[in-house]
Amino acid sequence: MFRRISAALFAVLACTWLTPLQAAERPKLVVAILVDQLRYDYLERFHDQFGEGGFKLLTDRGTFMTFARYDYCPTITAPGHASFLSGSTPAVHGIIGNDWFDKASGQSIYCCKDASVKGVGTDTPAGQMSPRNFIGATFADQLRLHYRAKVVGISIKDRGAIFPSGKKPAGAYWFEPASGNFVTSTYYRTELPEWVTQFNARKRPQEFIGQKWDRLLKPEAYPGADEAVGEGLLPGEKTPTFPHTITATAKGAYDNIISSPFGNQLLAEFAQAAIEGEQLGQGPQPDLLTVSFSSVDYVGHRFGPYSHEVQDMVLRLDRQLAELFAYLDQKIGLANVTMALTADHGVAPTPEYAAEQGLGGERTDEMTLILDLLAKLNERFGEGTYLLQRRLFNGHLYLNHEALRKQDVEAEAIAKFVREWALATGKFHAAYTRDELLSGRAAGPFGRWVVNGYNAERGGDVVLLYKPFIMNWPGKSGTTHGSPFTYDTHVPVLFYGSGFKPGRYPDEFYIADIVPTLSSALHMDNPPGCMGKPCGAILTAP
Repeated sequence: MFRRISAALFAVLACTWLTPLQAAERPKLVVAILVDQLRYDYLERFHDQFGEGGFKLLTDRGTFMTFARYDYCPTITAPGHASFLSGSTPAVHGIIGNDWFDKASGQSIYCCKDASVKGVGTDTPAGQMSPRNFIGATFADQLRLHYRAKVVGISIKDRGAIFPSGKKPAGAYWFEPASGNFVTSTYYRTELPEWVTQFNARKRPQEFIGQKWDRLLKPEAYPGADEAVGEGLLPGEKTPTFPHTITATAKGAYDNIISSPFGNQLLAEFAQAAIEGEQLGQGPQPDLLTVSFSSVDYVGHRFGPYSHEVQDMVLRLDRQLAELFAYLDQKIGLANVTMALTADHGVAPTPEYAAEQGLGGERTDEMTLILDLLAKLNERFGEGTYLLQRRLFNGHLYLNHEALRKQDVEAEAIAKFVREWALATGKFHAAYTRDELLSGRAAGPFGRWVVNGYNAERGGDVVLLYKPFIMNWPGKSGTTHGSPFTYDTHVPVLFYGSGFKPGRYPDEFYIADIVPTLSSALHMDNPPGCMGKPCGAILTAP
């Protein structure tokens, strides 16, 4: 009798403890959203101006990691998108920049470029893209293997659609400004699906040409000057002030749309078309849609993070997200949706604005610095071709090892000389040699972050970090990102769904922790290169 009861009890406990995530608990759809250049402080500064159904759905009713950071540099678009759903950093996934110097070919390589494929929906090089340069796998791949999920990735930028969606999605689609169409490549499929063809046939981008972009709220709701120092111009305009008129480029293309709220609107509508066309969230498995909104980045580069334009872009994106979330609720039910939202990086204030605030902002002429370095190398070691390229690739310098061997000069000696030269210029915060990075001798927290961003196969011989608020950005206006400083690394991370406890959490949290936290919520394994750890404090069933 005792044995029979024990066996029965064991069977009950086994069902309780050992069964996988039940279908009723599974989300029908996971939506992974990345907003290009969304600084953490935007969600705090503009919180009271948001509506109720957009960002506030996530910040006030979801799980808000308020101390989330990138723990590597360079903090730029391609590495951010590759890290988002891989749980790893450039040291592992290999995407060390939007482009980098390829030592094998001796040429610069774009992160997604793949000459072995052709465009689908376009005959231009804009379609010759794939994730082949990415090393490893992503959450998208694991979800597909574990649950047989359907995965779709979309963005204005090719790299924004390609890297988060993994190696074998049902599709990845990006916007081609020259034609105004969403396109893909033969890496994914040989023809556009009917729903993409139908969306392109609507000619939605044409409807935005000629429209005015004015402030959503009254002017007094936007602090500071509309024409602040360091702000740039939209094409065809004479002042960086509202209202802005969206014009076609000289070639009749749609580049100017993506530097306005209409770029995000276009992508939000395409997201709904993807859900409808692919019937995402309608099967027994949890599907995945990755969405990367790019337009905040384009506007942020031009106007800076304290501009009226960036504030208005974020306020309008809040309303656009509210429309998307309302659609998800109507189509699938928010109770059946899990969401994660973050950014690929932040952005620095324009150097002029930083200088005006007493922060020491400065623009550098990188070519002048490189020419000065070469002159000093020739003076110290004799005339020679010391660099493979006369430029920095996201802070990386590549030495000409073949020329150094012929001159009988040690590469490490050159690297140390470059380090001392860089620190003597007054422009650079730190410099690390390849030997220091590979042997783990890069000092300090920023040294560790450079190690996380350094890939042994693709990295340079010296990595240089500019001081805060000093940047190499062409022209006399605009700004950029890429540093290990807070304005570039502190980003919002938000979760929403039944697997997460709502609230604000100041826990230490890094970008690589997103995937293991999501994977834990869905009771599945991590991608092979995952470096992060799950945040058990926010999980309903850790």
